Amino acid sequence: MKKFLFILFFTTLFSISIYADKVKYVFLFIGDGMSMSSEYAVSNFLYGKDKELIWNSFPVQTHMETWSINSYEGEYNKNNFNSEKGYDTKIAGIVPYPYYETQDAEEYFRNSEPTDSAAAATAMATGNKVYNWGLCFDKDKKEFIHNITDKLNEKKEYNVALITTDKFYSATPAGFSSHNVSRDNRKEIAAEILSKTKPEIVAGKNDFNEMNTFAALNDYYCLDSSEINKPQVFDLVNKKIFLRLRRYFVPDPIPDFTSKSFDYRNTNNKFADVVLYATKILLEKKKPFFALVEVADIDHANHDNDFNKMLGAMYELNETVKSIYDLINSKDTDMTFDNTIIIVTADHSTGMLRFRRYLGKGKLPIVFTTKQDNATIITNMQISYESTGHTNELVGCYSVGAKSDLFKKYINEKNIIDNTDIYNVLNEIIFNK
Repeated sequence: MKKFLFILFFTTLFSISIYADKVKYVFLFIGDGMSMSSEYAVSNFLYGKDKELIWNSFPVQTHMETWSINSYEGEYNKNNFNSEKGYDTKIAGIVPYPYYETQDAEEYFRNSEPTDSAAAATAMATGNKVYNWGLCFDKDKKEFIHNITDKLNEKKEYNVALITTDKFYSATPAGFSSHNVSRDNRKEIAAEILSKTKPEIVAGKNDFNEMNTFAALNDYYCLDSSEINKPQVFDLVNKKIFLRLRRYFVPDPIPDFTSKSFDYRNTNNKFADVVLYATKILLEKKKPFFALVEVADIDHANHDNDFNKMLGAMYELNETVKSIYDLINSKDTDMTFDNTIIIVTADHSTGMLRFRRYLGKGKLPIVFTTKQDNATIITNMQISYESTGHTNELVGCYSVGAKSDLFKKYINEKNIIDNTDIYNVLNEIIFNK
């Protein structure tokens, strides 16, 4: 009996010591295409002033460079490069629009080649700058690069969750969970995620119906996002989950709102509900986890220069981050800010949204439509979009919780970090390296 108690005590002590110096729960939220203009816009719409989003209260707040090798002026050498050739602070500034604007900076953003989501995700997931379009792929060496999920799978100490409003095999989640010469090889990427990487939870859209069967063959329990608020027939704690996001739409902003600021469709799943559902299952598994959470519709809206849709997507991100922040504060789980970290950032900026006039609380741009020579001319006197593509602008990066102070190690004298520093921080807080 004494021998048994000694073994039990030693085993418990050992399991505690494994995680004593590590962060137990890691949330990385990515607002795809989230420019600082996007943050400014939704904060003003909701609150009538800037910097009122949930992450604006976090103790770590900095700006981040997102350039890829495609953006670099001259030959890029990983061991000897000048970051000014990826993002020129002398021209573009050390803070993003709307806090800095010059004619030279605007011209720079119009002409410099930006990253794409695949290269940006790879930088954050591996700590390596790569060429656009490849996923964890070194084009020069013609070899694949280990990402953070690969390392987690090798150690077997953490579960991994991929949760996105986009297709689960799209560039951002794929950059954290697959390896491919091109992000366009979507079926290959989807198959690798479900059969090789095998995150504990995969949640997102899916246009390949055969992937449901493929997921089941690879030990996933498949369910629809409409089922998350219904009683579960099966115990999901010991199962991997493949959750198909269906009938998902970002909410519509309500102009001049008095109480409710955004309107959801009746069949809609709020993304916060999906993320909370996944978090609950992860916690029930009694194991540390890394959760990548992406709101992709910000990027889609900014590509389309759709201001209202962008506001809805930004609102979804803010509400989702807030739901996790509030859950940690609630003390209803074992998550605390001593064992959990939240990181919020963007992979790149999209759309080059610019403001001609101030838009206050509940105010949406007024669009004038006129006819001229049988053509429809749309005029907006309050905002403009200078691009339908990505731009090489700085984006925001924010953090709160366990070991979030590690970011200060990488923030330079200009209050800027590089997107590869996301990996560096993750590597330190999870692996103590």
